[in-house]
Formats: sequence, structure tokens, C-alpha cells
Amino acid sequence: MAFLTHSTDQAMRINLFNTPAGRLTTLMTLGLTALAIAVGWALQPATGPTLNLLSWRLFSINPALWVSLGTGFGAYAISTWIWALKPENPATRLFAASGVLTLLFTFSATRGFMAAPLPDSLMLALQSVNVLAASGFGIVMICLFLIYPSRLPGWRWGIVACVTVFGVWTLVRTFGPFRDLASVQPITLAEMVGIILIALWQIAFTRNEPRQRAIAVWLAASVVLGAGTFIALVSVPITLGHDAIVPPHYAFAAFLLIYAGLAVGLVRYRLFELGGWAFQLMFNATMALATLAIDAVFIGALSLTPGVAFGLSLFAVAFLYLPLRAYAWHRLTQRRAIDEAVIFRSVIATSLQPSGPQRAEGWRQLVQDLYRPLELVSAPTSVDTPKLQGEGLELHLPAAAGAPSLLLRYPHDGRSLFSPRDLAVAEQILALMHHAEESRGAYDRGVSEERTRIARDIHDNIGAQLLRALHSGAAERKDAMIRDTLADLRDVINNAQSVDLPLSLILADMRAETADRLSPHGISLAWRVDAPSERSLKPASIHALRSLVREATSNTIKHANAQTMTVTFHLDESGVSLLVEDDGRGFNLDTVQLGHGLDNMKSRAESLGGAFSLTSEGAGTRLAARIPFGQEALPS
Repeated sequence: MAFLTHSTDQAMRINLFNTPAGRLTTLMTLGLTALAIAVGWALQPATGPTLNLLSWRLFSINPALWVSLGTGFGAYAISTWIWALKPENPATRLFAASGVLTLLFTFSATRGFMAAPLPDSLMLALQSVNVLAASGFGIVMICLFLIYPSRLPGWRWGIVACVTVFGVWTLVRTFGPFRDLASVQPITLAEMVGIILIALWQIAFTRNEPRQRAIAVWLAASVVLGAGTFIALVSVPITLGHDAIVPPHYAFAAFLLIYAGLAVGLVRYRLFELGGWAFQLMFNATMALATLAIDAVFIGALSLTPGVAFGLSLFAVAFLYLPLRAYAWHRLTQRRAIDEAVIFRSVIATSLQPSGPQRAEGWRQLVQDLYRPLELVSAPTSVDTPKLQGEGLELHLPAAAGAPSLLLRYPHDGRSLFSPRDLAVAEQILALMHHAEESRGAYDRGVSEERTRIARDIHDNIGAQLLRALHSGAAERKDAMIRDTLADLRDVINNAQSVDLPLSLILADMRAETADRLSPHGISLAWRVDAPSERSLKPASIHALRSLVREATSNTIKHANAQTMTVTFHLDESGVSLLVEDDGRGFNLDTVQLGHGLDNMKSRAESLGGAFSLTSEGAGTRLAARIPFGQEALPS
């Protein structure tokens, strides 16, 4: 039973460590324990360890101790957190190892700040740990950058060479006859330079792999900023025999920049935004390091005072660096400038293509020219708004201009990732395209309505007048009627009437025309008007009334077999009412559909905000229409 219990407990511990939370909890417990021991010993007074809190050094500790402990524990926490998430990844394993080494060399470096006495053997051991861990950190970082984000050519031999050269160098200086623990600075300087060079090599090697290059650029920026700061402030001055510009324990904080950058790169957080951030960081770090380097040259070579040297270095950096920075930023990050006028013309040209397939092809060409993706395919699913996918490798566009939803991959000839700026441009051109399509739709509807109006007017007016001319016996009368018809045809085409006309004049002209048309067919006309003669009507209303009377007259002539047609106009304060009646044979409304002409009459009245009705009860037909005053034609 005891054996089973022991086996169960062991299995539970193994299972716990196999989960990210379990791994992180275990490692953080170890790190916090080490931190608690270091802090507890640092608080002890010079008289020796004591549990009396009143004797502890709460306010007399050098702040550099807290910076060292905070840097070491921060690096350890970040690296172990990433490893807990991806324990099988070789890069995260190396990252975690570097965090442990950073904790060791920063914690061991605080030995000089301890008030409580430490045995000489322990002090020597801590100094050796500091040298070994500091050099080990550089070795691990070089190995990490040899395989991440991409495995560089000859990475295996590079790892072997790195471990051999720096490992032997460190061991020789730490143990044996050539022991010199103070020589750790040249070792770490060489390692830091190696880290920076390999990080830059990663950028060059991944130039055709957008995702990997985004990580490489970001990591290089973090290394230049972190390692470069430590090199400039500590390693180079000490190697050259001078004092460090900043105490090493404070400069340790620069390593947190490396760890923060590596953490972002290893979890691949928002890769599509890393490029811009990375270049900005590198430029700013380069400017700061250049200022310090030029300052050191002025002080050492020209024997200038620090104040004068610093001022001259600032001037030199501003004069030389800023133009170079602008040029480099343009070369490295600026893509082909987006010409908004060209995009606008392309969108409008696409939206005005005569057919759907042509518009779809124009849209695809516009997207191709704008983003230059290596792949442009129809997406299997649709989206409502543009979306970045695949860590910036893909841009998913919604359907537009008759084209289906599109998927763009590997933008700018495969040399970069899609960025939030690309997403914003996509949203803008889609909004512009939708607006252009809506405008085109309104234009097409207007064209259709105008064609319908012309067709209706030709049928109602021109057809009726030509029929009237056809039945006219006198040649002169026929010629006059044809001329009037041509005039009306021009009016239909141009819709040129623009002034209000007196109702009395309009009705008199209608009466004469209607009587002339009915007379050859033996149909008498009864014309009744209940309206003031001074009233005027809008051109659209006049045109509608004339068309209604003409169409009703044509139907009476052709279909009614009537003896008399009665036309009655009645005006009130709101509009004019038209009533056309005949004493013909009528028809059954339930079995007869409206013809094209009758349908046109109904549309005319309703387009002016009026009403139209047709009844046929027994003998005769009754047509009634109502046209409001002051109304212009509404969209039908």
C-alpha cells in the first residue's frame, strides 16, 4: 500500500509538471525562494544574521542591489514563463537557460553589497559563478540566435565553435594557472558583439520570409538596444582601462530589454506590427550609442572636458545621424507611396465598367496593384470587414464590385507582412468602392427611369398624334400635325419645358386636338371645365394631363365604339381632377388586364403624387385621375 501511495504521489507530481501552470508554478517557486534568500541576507546587519527586524538594514542598502536582483528575477520570470508555454521548442529551452544564467550572474554580483560577513571561500565561489554565468549567458544567446527565428547556414558548426571558443576562454580565466576573474569583461564584450552580428545576419537571411524577418528585425532591435547599451556603458570603458560610465549593476537593467523583445518574438505577438516598432527602437538606440561613442572620442582624442565633448557629440549626431536615419527609414520601411488620386481614379473606373465581370476584374487588378501579393485567390468564406490573418501573411477582403471575397497572401512581392496601415487602406478603398457602386446604381436607376419616361411619352403622345395625322384628310393639316408631333418629340427627348403655363391655354389646346381626333370617327366631344382661367400648372403636371387625355382618346377611338366622349376638368385648392367618360360598349375589368397605355396612365398620375382609377359598369368606360398642384415628377 505504501508503495502504491508513493507511486501515486510521484505520478501526480509528474502530471503537474506536464502542464504549463504546473511548470510555471514550480519554476517560479524556485526563483522566489532564491530571491527571498538573497533579499533576506542583504537585509542582515554587519554584526551578522539576526531575526530581530529592528536590526535589519531596511533603508541603508545600496539601490544597485535592488536593480541587480530585480533584473535577474525579471529575466528568470520572463524566460521560464515562455518555456512553460512551449517546453519542447529548442529556442525556448535556450531562452530559459539564459534566464537562469542571468539570475545567477546578477544575484552573485550583489555579494559586495552584503553587510553580513561571508566566508572567503563563498565570496570566491560567488565571483566564479558570476564569471561563468555571465559568459554562459553570452554563449547561450549566440546559440539561440543561430537557430531562431531561422536556422542559419552552418548553425551546428556555429554552436560548436561558440561553445568551444568562449567556453574554453572562460574556463581558462576562471580556473588554473591563467586565472583572472576580472577579465570577464573582454569575454562578455566579444560575446555581445557576436550576438549583435548574428542578429543582423538573421535579418539578412530571412529577407524573403516575411514572418521570420519580422521576428528577426524585432529581436535585432531588442539586442541592439539591450546589449548595445551594456557594451557602451560598461564593457567598452572597462576593457579600455576606464571606469564604467554607469555602474554595472545599474546597467544590468538593459538586459531586460533583450528578454522583453525575445518574449514577444517567441510568442509571435502581433508580428505584423513588429517591423515599425523594431526600426524605431534600433534608430533610437543607435542615436544614443553614437552620441556616447563620439563623446568618448572627443574626450580621449581631443582632451576636451566632458561638457564640451557631449555638446559636440550631440551636434555631430544631429548633423550626420538624422539625415542617415531618414534615408534608412525610407529604404527599410517605406513602401511605394500610395497615390490617393490614382486609387480614386481606379475605383471610379472600376465601378463604371459596363458589365459585372469587367468590374470584378477591375477590382482584382486594383487590389493586385496596391498590395502586390504573391497570391490572390477567391476566399472559401466571406467576411463583412477586412481582416488580417496568419500573423500578417494574409489579408481577407469582403466581396466588392461583383467580385467574391478575396484572400491576399505574401504582400509587396513577398518581402513583408500586412500591417495595420494596409488594413486601414483596405477599409478606405472598400468604403470608396461601395460609395461608387451606390452612385452607379443611382445613375443606372436614373437612366432606366428616363428611358421609361421617354418610352411612355412616345407611346402616349407621339403615337396618338401620329394616329391623328394619319386620319387627317387635308394634306396641309396633316403636315401641320406632323410638325406639331416633331415638336412634341423634341420636348419628350429634352424635357425642356421649364415655365408654368396658364390652365386656360392648355385646356383650349387640348380641346382642339381632342376634337380633331374624334371627328373623323364620328365621335362627338363634350368638354366641361370647372376651373379659373388664371390658374397655372407645372410642366410635369401639364405633360401628364395631356398624356392622359391623349391616351384616353386613343383608347376610345380604337376600342370603345362610342358615340360621345365627355371630358371634365375640375379644380380645387389642392389640385386638378380629370374625368373621361364614353358611352361605348365597355369591358369586364376582372378579365381584361391593363394594356401598356393604360398602365402608363396610372404610372403618370401616381408619379406626381396623384391617383388613377378605371371603371366600366355595363355600357361605357369611366377614367378618373387626380393631379396635385405644384408637384414635380417623383421616381416611379
